[in-house]
Amino acid sequence: MRMNKFVGSEDPSIDNCNSFSLISINLLAQRTLVQFSSHLVIVGVLIVNLLCVDASWGQDSNSKRPFYEYPGDYRQQVNQLKNKFKLQFGYELIDLELGWKLEEIKELTLAFSKLPETFLNISGLKGFYHLSKLRAAPEGMPVDNIPAATFPSFQTVYRNSNLSYQVEVDNQELRIEFFNSLFYEDREKFQNIVQHEMAHVFDIFHGYLSFSKEWLKISNFSFIHLPALDGRPGDDYLFAALNDPDVANYAPVSTRQLSTYSRQNPQEDFANSVSAYINYPYFRYSHPKRYQYLKNKVFGGREYYLGTTMNYLDKVVVDFDAALNSRNWNKVIKISQEVGRGYFPEIESQLIEKLKTNLKNSPDSTRDAQLGSATCYFLSPKALDLRRNLIRKKRVPLQTLLKIPRCGLMSLRSFEKEFASWSMRSIYFFKNRGRAQLQFLDPVLPISGARGFETRYLWRIFYEGSNVHIAEGTYLVEGVRSGSIKIDLEKSVVGNLNLPAGKSLVLELGAQRMHPRQFKRFNSNPAKIRFVIQPGFSYEARKNSEIKVIYPDGVEFKKLN
Repeated sequence: MRMNKFVGSEDPSIDNCNSFSLISINLLAQRTLVQFSSHLVIVGVLIVNLLCVDASWGQDSNSKRPFYEYPGDYRQQVNQLKNKFKLQFGYELIDLELGWKLEEIKELTLAFSKLPETFLNISGLKGFYHLSKLRAAPEGMPVDNIPAATFPSFQTVYRNSNLSYQVEVDNQELRIEFFNSLFYEDREKFQNIVQHEMAHVFDIFHGYLSFSKEWLKISNFSFIHLPALDGRPGDDYLFAALNDPDVANYAPVSTRQLSTYSRQNPQEDFANSVSAYINYPYFRYSHPKRYQYLKNKVFGGREYYLGTTMNYLDKVVVDFDAALNSRNWNKVIKISQEVGRGYFPEIESQLIEKLKTNLKNSPDSTRDAQLGSATCYFLSPKALDLRRNLIRKKRVPLQTLLKIPRCGLMSLRSFEKEFASWSMRSIYFFKNRGRAQLQFLDPVLPISGARGFETRYLWRIFYEGSNVHIAEGTYLVEGVRSGSIKIDLEKSVVGNLNLPAGKSLVLELGAQRMHPRQFKRFNSNPAKIRFVIQPGFSYEARKNSEIKVIYPDGVEFKKLN
């Protein structure tokens, strides 16, 4: 029994250990007397005793293994916070795959406390689910870093039967799913994500304001028609919203997103604009039309920051000078971060010159590190030159900068090891006035330009199932660009472009990043799309078209149909 106690889960006492030693000694001695000399018996005895002493050294015979006990009824406190959240905002926090925790509810409460009244108590939105990760993603889509998702989804279809552009909402439960990765974000990003998702809900329940004529005009989105691969004259077809590559900036993005995020579609631009209205003090200056629309149509006149009559450039420069003069380095970084949510070359140029002037003073390790990190938010190659100069003169250690997420994102290592291989996104083939066009998003292009790389896009077109291309071409981009590219295939083709109608074709697109001075070259992973040029099909959408939203028959959508 004592041996069982010794080898069990409880801590052994000295008595138990000694008893075990005596038993072991006797058994060992009996075997040893038969087979070995007596001095080996003594060695065996010593080994067993030493092992026993080591096992029990420093242990109290009455001690127990420590365990943590939460002070109070944890589940009761969680339920109390859930009830308080529902009473305050009108939504349930639903345990699904995972249960809600106290700290998670507290953070969610802080995020919701900044939302306008128009976002609360939306009839039809039952509540929010807590899951480990997105389950409804398309096959092959990476989901580990997705923090949240709003349902239902929708499709955009032109119906020939009634000659109308329709947004057809899928028959899914209206909900927001929050995933594990959200709760590892810092508070600023956490709140931004939550408010972004609630903007999608508001959009859904207000007839998709993001598809309204007014928002499409403000946000510079236009439609193109996309024929089905097996389409015939008179069939229905899809339509898609395209951003304008000639417009420098769309809605500002959070620091966890690349700048092309708002260019994906009007819905993301709308949701990012809502987050910007709440969280970004310069949004009213950088995007005045979006700001005024949201103030009137979404926020009911509520404003979060005081305004002035200054324009964006003047406001930023005045604030930046004040921060530098008062040695408020955190404010300098914050302003740089706000400007870096888009690309404003004139503003960046002035701010970088001011940083350079300030850094001419005698070295100051704290100031140099802070101002060096501020340059990471700018896309101008001059910011990279300034940062490199600080590192080469050993005024700022490289590792100090790399600890800052934005600096790590803009680093050479991130570009060469990860971003340079990224493929193109949101690729569309269409015709504009009879000329073949290719439009797509290149999320890496702004970073590539910031690091001094040129980007050459290479495209090839094949018959489906063939390895021999029937057309190819290239298109060169220099400097810092927005990441939205439109290529006239007839201008960029090698030779002549003669694409057959009615045949299933495959377009392959890749990017080659080249540095003109360092002679470095990186190739992206290729991306492919299938398309068919249907005879007589018009890709051009009617201007000022009305969008009709078709909701499913669910109870939550009853008032919307």
